Amino acid sequence: MKWRETTLGALCREGGGGIQTGPFGSQLHASDYVLTGVPSVMPQNIGDNVIHAEGIARILESDAQRLSRYRVRTGDIVYSRRGDVEKRALVREANEGWICGTGCLRVRLGDHSTHDPAFLSYLLGTEESREWIVRHAVGATMPNLNTAILSAVPLTVPEPPVQRAIAEVLGALDDKIAANTKLAATAEALGRALFQNSTAGPEAVTVKLGHVAKNVAGRYLSKDHYAGDGPYFIYGSNSIMGRHDRALCQGGFAVLAKIGSYCGNLRWSQRPAWVNNNASAIVPSDGTEPSILRHALDRIDMTPHKAGTGQPYIRMESLFSATLTVPSPEAAAAIAPALENLSEIEARSREENTTLSAMRNALLPQLMSGKLRVQDSEKVLENAGA
Repeated sequence: MKWRETTLGALCREGGGGIQTGPFGSQLHASDYVLTGVPSVMPQNIGDNVIHAEGIARILESDAQRLSRYRVRTGDIVYSRRGDVEKRALVREANEGWICGTGCLRVRLGDHSTHDPAFLSYLLGTEESREWIVRHAVGATMPNLNTAILSAVPLTVPEPPVQRAIAEVLGALDDKIAANTKLAATAEALGRALFQNSTAGPEAVTVKLGHVAKNVAGRYLSKDHYAGDGPYFIYGSNSIMGRHDRALCQGGFAVLAKIGSYCGNLRWSQRPAWVNNNASAIVPSDGTEPSILRHALDRIDMTPHKAGTGQPYIRMESLFSATLTVPSPEAAAAIAPALENLSEIEARSREENTTLSAMRNALLPQLMSGKLRVQDSEKVLENAGA
């Protein structure tokens, strides 16, 4: 297989494309943003090679036409220009015509390019490319990218047919991840709607959190807990591992980050898991359906229960005195099975995504270096059922 060394800028020039900075503040003011209109991609909207539309800023169509040179097309790649400069996302059909917003850079291969943009987006996601970009970004307190730095990113690329084959393999994993993400979000939304409907009538009751749940303080976890098989809970950026028979909680409980930058964040765990000493497990009391507790907790405002300035924390006594609106016992018994099924669908989908993401991340450097042939990777996916 023939591979050649080049740069990102050279690839763009070959196809008549280029790398362009998004509009500056003088071209797009805060007052220009509206509730309904053309989405404008900001750094916070860039995920792992995907654009997240939730909460995206929007501008009027008239402003989008005025800034037409910044509109993105399918196959473009959008980068965060400052802060987390490793972040990039492939522009897909659903994002066609959106604006490359302030704080972003747009990479375009061009109309005459024979190279595959999806392959390029994966290549730029390899550890080697990401490290190069971080190392060359300017700025001491906050890294910044510019067109010159991004143009100089060194790349080693195979022939276009091989690029397309590699992109197809990795894209199959991403498509499955996207489908699972949508399924999990749908299950979560259905559960939320079912719960809200059950608490909308006069039969709903109000209870204190301390009457329906217990506070189980997290434990200090040594390095031994961060490896091995078993359940896990992600707190911050840490994957906390432990054996099922030693897990702190056995599933169907909420984990509350009670101190630090994640203070107030809640996550629901369907599986046995450890909780570290910066968090607490909110466990259903006897007689409380876990699924009812989950959706009731989702509606709690954590703000009144926070304290501290430099290091914020949750006042647990205050939180467990908070009131929750829950369905009547009869209504709770009626909807609990459906809520549990939806929670299980959501959990399975997210767990499968963890496996698929790990598989994609393992295949990525092997395929991009030519150490693994596309045919062999397809067998790996087939055996894994992806």
